[in-house]
Amino acid sequence: MAASSKQLLLAFAFVFGALPAVAAEEDAAVVAPSVHPKAVVKCPGVTGVPMTSDAEQTLPLRLVGTLSCGSSVSILSDSEGYTAQVRTGDGKEGYVALMYLAPGSDSPASSAAAALPSAATPNNGVVRWQAGAPGCDEFLSHGRHVESITASGITVQVSLQDSGWKYRANVAVSNQTGSMVDVQPGIISLDELQPLLRNLPATDVNKIAHTSNHQVLWTQADAVPSPSAIANPNAADRLAHRSNPANDYMNPHMTLTSGRPATFERMESVNIEAIALKPTALASEKNTAGVMWFARDERAHELSLRVPVGDMVFDFSFAFEDHGK
Repeated sequence: MAASSKQLLLAFAFVFGALPAVAAEEDAAVVAPSVHPKAVVKCPGVTGVPMTSDAEQTLPLRLVGTLSCGSSVSILSDSEGYTAQVRTGDGKEGYVALMYLAPGSDSPASSAAAALPSAATPNNGVVRWQAGAPGCDEFLSHGRHVESITASGITVQVSLQDSGWKYRANVAVSNQTGSMVDVQPGIISLDELQPLLRNLPATDVNKIAHTSNHQVLWTQADAVPSPSAIANPNAADRLAHRSNPANDYMNPHMTLTSGRPATFERMESVNIEAIALKPTALASEKNTAGVMWFARDERAHELSLRVPVGDMVFDFSFAFEDHGK
């Protein structure tokens, strides 16, 4: 029987000592090349995502480039740490925080969805909370109603309570901008809008810490979103269908039960200065949270809490349902 062409090829290869090379070529023809999984860059409140040369992304960031929202990258390695090593379409390689990567898809619809970040748009440097608006969220944190705004990589969350003596504001800030931002309690303001229009000045935390008034930690009423900032007055329905869900950055150490005479001993053990919001230069990927106290007007119905962070002012609208009646 005549030898096949493949058998002849192998015979010649054996004679000339080239059999390993032929075998390698044959293996290469049947083994599929390694394919790296794809991911889509998502932008939770930022306009671009930093790609660095180091996996730790230490400060100052050593940038390889900035990835645009909705772009596709190949995952080269993922050690289940903070970052993954990726390669862009133009061949650049670097490390990206996993929080900015979503499972990839080549479909145009998937890329288009990823390219729409949920972020509020500043108007003359001010971003206002509005129920259901892009970048705006609301949720319950240990029974307290929290309003949240994300804009330009910064998330600010606040809740407001009436102690019967002072208004108490819980404030949290998360910085995902890639650079440092200033958080200064001294420029945070609370204004009464209804029935009077006036500023309610903040009370120095040192005075709060040395007061013997246990009402500093009481909660007689929890503020809710102002009617002017919501289209759907049904809070349960809004909370069940959150269109822009955000993480809860409120400090768990500020979870203080509603004050009543029976809780005096527990309240006296709370370190007021420790839970107070402090001025800080907040690094990227870091959060801060704390409490502030403001003058109270028992007639106040609608209020505006304004928190300047970076070059923006985050404006939150609140109301006390049982006030002003």
